[in-house]
Amino acid sequence: MKINFKIKSGALQFTVFISVLIALLMAGLILYAYTFIYMKEQSKGAIENIQFSDIGIQALLEQKEFDTDTVQLDFIKKENQTIKVHLSQWGIFEKGVSTSQFRKKKFTKIAIIGSLLNTDESPTLFLQETYNALIVVGSTTVRGITYLPEQGVNSGYIAGQSYYGSQLVYGTIKKSSKELPQPKKSLLETIEYDLKQYRPLDQDDYISLEKNSRIINSFKKKTKSIYFKNPIILENKIITGNIIIKSETSIVVKNTALLKDVILIAPIIEIEDETTGVFQAIASKKITVGKACKLSYPSALVLFQDNKNNPDEISTNSMDNKIFIDSKSVIKGNVCYFQTKTTSDFQTQILLEKEANIKGQVYCNGNFDIRGTVSGSVITKQFLANQSGSVFVNHIYNGTIENQNIPNIYGGIVLEQEQPKTILKWLY
Repeated sequence: MKINFKIKSGALQFTVFISVLIALLMAGLILYAYTFIYMKEQSKGAIENIQFSDIGIQALLEQKEFDTDTVQLDFIKKENQTIKVHLSQWGIFEKGVSTSQFRKKKFTKIAIIGSLLNTDESPTLFLQETYNALIVVGSTTVRGITYLPEQGVNSGYIAGQSYYGSQLVYGTIKKSSKELPQPKKSLLETIEYDLKQYRPLDQDDYISLEKNSRIINSFKKKTKSIYFKNPIILENKIITGNIIIKSETSIVVKNTALLKDVILIAPIIEIEDETTGVFQAIASKKITVGKACKLSYPSALVLFQDNKNNPDEISTNSMDNKIFIDSKSVIKGNVCYFQTKTTSDFQTQILLEKEANIKGQVYCNGNFDIRGTVSGSVITKQFLANQSGSVFVNHIYNGTIENQNIPNIYGGIVLEQEQPKTILKWLY
């Protein structure tokens, strides 16, 4: 017996529809699973990018010498993942760049790096051995670990005033050496190059000062420059980032200018009263800071004098050849005087006025006249006190050097002797 079985067309269409729907659902699930795995891998890669860039920065903190090229770290053994680092000089500090890459995604960290100073372990004062004792007079205070000449410390008299403290030094006294701790050679070479030779190389490296009231350049981009042979007056400007401002004559910073993380280079740099900002000022003749200025951390005032061929030359202008910081100004960072001659003189190279404050490190291989307060560390060849028409060698008159009103960990210039480094500031 023959049985005729027919399937209606509607049922066949329904079967095909169900099959297609199942196929789409399976394809969707497979695509979802693939996308989930891919996104998870990308997210993990992004997180590892951040972590690996931290590893790169840590490697730079341990790196002793500069490499002219960006180098790839070889201790990361992972497919599609790389870390490249670069260490260079940025003014008196070091600049570390760490870039990690996973496939096409990159993450970059940039930091200003300096030597690590610990208030519990680092010297508050290092006074070079010149066979002259330190003499404290008036309301002078020296507090912390103190390195002094073999003659030690005594009290003295200036203008009828004696020493009023209960102790000559409030802290441990150790013997200093005949030479100051030396700055890293690359630091001095960079400063000398910046003062004598630095020029923008290409037209694209220039920034117009006149056309812009706000100038910003990321440290992830190439360094830009504002350069003039004539004097530069900075006023009514906001200038931020990876920018070098150089004049072959002088730079004047008005208090209407706001400078952040830039470097100023000129023979003469003048900072007007009540100026605020955070920047490095590098000069070869003089730096003057007006009253009630506030320079944030990590700022720097640097005077470099190549005077080995003219060791006896003296300017008739009493303000020349020195860093002068007027009353009520606060400098958070570093104040440094470097010179190439080795003979001593009786000229003041750093003058900190009454009620002025440096929070950080002072390095002076000349003479330091301190009438205000340094909270942090002082490394100096000699002190001078210019009082009552006389010059008193290795005297501190009403000055304060202490290590209490400053963070326990802070940064200074990198020295030749091996020492740990620290991050002074993250850049952008």
